[in-house]
Amino acid sequence: MTRKEYLMRQKEEKGRKLFGIFPAYYPKEILWAMNVLPVEVWDPPLEVNHANAHLQSYICSVVKLGLELILQGKCKDIDGFLFPHTCDSIQNLASIVSDYLNLDTPCYFFYHPKAPYSAASRRYYLEELKGLVLRLETQLGALDFSTLKQQVKKGHRVAALLKELYRLRACDELTASNTDFYQIIRRGEYLHPDDFLPLLEEFLSISRGHGRKGPSVILSGIVPNPPEILKILDEMGVKVADDDLLNCGRRLLSPESRNEDPFEAMAENYFGMPPCTTKNSSLKARADHLFKKIERSKAKGVIFYMVKFCETELFDVPHLVEELKKRGLATLLIDCEVNQGLSGQLETRVEAFVEMIS
Repeated sequence: MTRKEYLMRQKEEKGRKLFGIFPAYYPKEILWAMNVLPVEVWDPPLEVNHANAHLQSYICSVVKLGLELILQGKCKDIDGFLFPHTCDSIQNLASIVSDYLNLDTPCYFFYHPKAPYSAASRRYYLEELKGLVLRLETQLGALDFSTLKQQVKKGHRVAALLKELYRLRACDELTASNTDFYQIIRRGEYLHPDDFLPLLEEFLSISRGHGRKGPSVILSGIVPNPPEILKILDEMGVKVADDDLLNCGRRLLSPESRNEDPFEAMAENYFGMPPCTTKNSSLKARADHLFKKIERSKAKGVIFYMVKFCETELFDVPHLVEELKKRGLATLLIDCEVNQGLSGQLETRVEAFVEMIS
């Protein structure tokens, strides 16, 4: 079943609303509880024909492709959009879609706090969660508190299965290829938890076993795209042992909260997530987090998988590369547009990096 077919079945047979979600942090449990299926927009396979007329040339391709998806009329079945406060470019996109495109689709905004994470930050986050609910209720009806508690528990179950997959992979106890691993993980960008949970359980069951031999690397960046790089790493016998990717490891592995209040539990999850540029985490926190991944997985190097013009990431990368080199670790910086494929030059650079760490 294609992604489009799945979404239409959810809408027509399950009676769920579809919301287009732009990257990256948002309270998905609230949407699940209000019978909304969040559909994340990261890297739709489109050619940019219209978005450039609305955006500066130095805007990242994640934002351009998201706008292009709307301008090409491919969001007609969407019942709402949600724009988290991820970066200036996403904020700019939110203004364009909400104020200038004359769409009938409701637009919602979610402002998660930036560092420092003080008691005031936590209070602010709780107010944002409850404020979002109030805004959504005008379109979707009242939120049922008990249903929200159930959905928070489902979110914990999803995170627990993902953590186990990541743990097994880092310990060489997962047989799945790099390509297969991220294909499964990324299904969570649009699958309802009732469908994603059994998929993760099945993948975990069939993928346990001794991992493949060969050097290990860490991926850091935004999204594992272009996917051809995963394929070439597979072909060269290199295992991605862990990642520090915004749309994967940084936000999917939230800690489980025992708090019975679902809002408090969601706040604990958010503040327990790894450091991230989009939350203004310190360089030290990011470097320490990356080194822990390297030590646990015994990785030989780090590939910084950058989306071109992603300012939030590019501020940190030079400092992280410097720290890694001080510790004798190899690094490779790949700066490209999403969906651009793998050029001969990029392939050569990846091959040279693999030879170096081997």
